[in-house]
Amino acid sequence: MPRSLAVLTAALLLIATAASADAPEPRRTIDLDRFMGRWHEILRTPNDHQRDCWAASQVWTRRAPNDFSIVQSCHRGSRDGRVTTFNTRARVTDTTTNAKFEASFFAGLIRQRYWVIDIAPDYSWMIATTADGQFPALLSRSPTMSAAQQTQLRNRMAELGLPTRQLIQR
Repeated sequence: MPRSLAVLTAALLLIATAASADAPEPRRTIDLDRFMGRWHEILRTPNDHQRDCWAASQVWTRRAPNDFSIVQSCHRGSRDGRVTTFNTRARVTDTTTNAKFEASFFAGLIRQRYWVIDIAPDYSWMIATTADGQFPALLSRSPTMSAAQQTQLRNRMAELGLPTRQLIQR
């Protein structure tokens, strides 16, 4: 096989493998009534949508049994910067655990799957990620979290098989 064809084949296999990767399975069943409300982003993986986004949060509100409105907001430039808001919807895609969601953006033109991998028994924090496991985040009911607890939960994310090297605090 010519070298260029071998390189192309290897690259296509790598892309196919990466595209089919999934996040670890959720560890707990979500009580949707307890899950509703405000979640503050403590750690996240950088992404284009949240460039220059500080103190991000999201408020989940039930619309129907498995259908939700989500209002996402963040401050641009700094924690005290101008607030921008983005509205989206989500629906449960796994009613066995209630921990897998599909969010739709721009009136359904863009869809993304998210999984809640772990959640505190008292619903004080959650570890969530895209369904491919590549964009994990730590969210909390409180806008702040101690450094010790952040370290503990970052380690928990790594134990669960999520990439933690790029996590940032905003």
